[in-house]
Amino acid sequence: MAPEPPGPRVFSRAIHSTPLPSPFRPPTSIAKYNGETKPELWLADFRLACQVAGARGDDRAIIRQLPLFLSDTARRWLEQLPADQIHDWVDLVRVFEGNFKGTYIRPGNSWDLSKCKQKSGETLREYARRFSKQRTKLPDIPDHDVILAFVSGTTSRDVVRELGRNRPQIVDELMDIVANYATGEEAVGAFFSCEGRKGKLPADDDEGPSRGSKKSKKKKKTRPFQQEDLDDDLIAAMERKKPRGPPRWRHLR
Repeated sequence: MAPEPPGPRVFSRAIHSTPLPSPFRPPTSIAKYNGETKPELWLADFRLACQVAGARGDDRAIIRQLPLFLSDTARRWLEQLPADQIHDWVDLVRVFEGNFKGTYIRPGNSWDLSKCKQKSGETLREYARRFSKQRTKLPDIPDHDVILAFVSGTTSRDVVRELGRNRPQIVDELMDIVANYATGEEAVGAFFSCEGRKGKLPADDDEGPSRGSKKSKKKKKTRPFQQEDLDDDLIAAMERKKPRGPPRWRHLR
């Protein structure tokens, strides 16, 4: 009686007796499976890597290589399976996925994305960049939920009104609107910041040299920048620039 071929008993005799292709070099780009990634995706990558390495003719030769690409825990699981259960690639996927589908780390959902809130002192552009980076980790969330999460997470009332008027349907439209608005917001902020600094010079001169020198020594208490401050400044600035009727000299004639 011929001795049992080496390898896990769960593999069929046909798999054990399948010769390895020549030339064949086991792939080095595949990390050992430890149960933390999606099993069917890892198997697909493992199969493709073996085919590139030379095992193109028969999946049974690829299945023979599987024990070498399993972590200690996964290898013990494979060794303890009942005999003669895996005869082809379909059997392998069924058994492999059935065991590890409950152990791999699944990506987050829309609830995880809704936790991404704009922080105090964070500009709209900084928040949009951090939000987009978080979204790339959660690729299966529908565009509608992504847009809703962004709107509920930002502290800019003006950008919410802008999104309400334009109503983006996809994430690309959302980010285009936000990027354009952030650029305008930064330009307005820079303009009024420079205007504010110029406006303070005459006031300092009116105080006189003695009072002005004392006043310059006093330090104003600062507090963290709030997005609401920028919104209120923009509204107030626009109100100042609105025409308030005809010049008074017309009424003096």
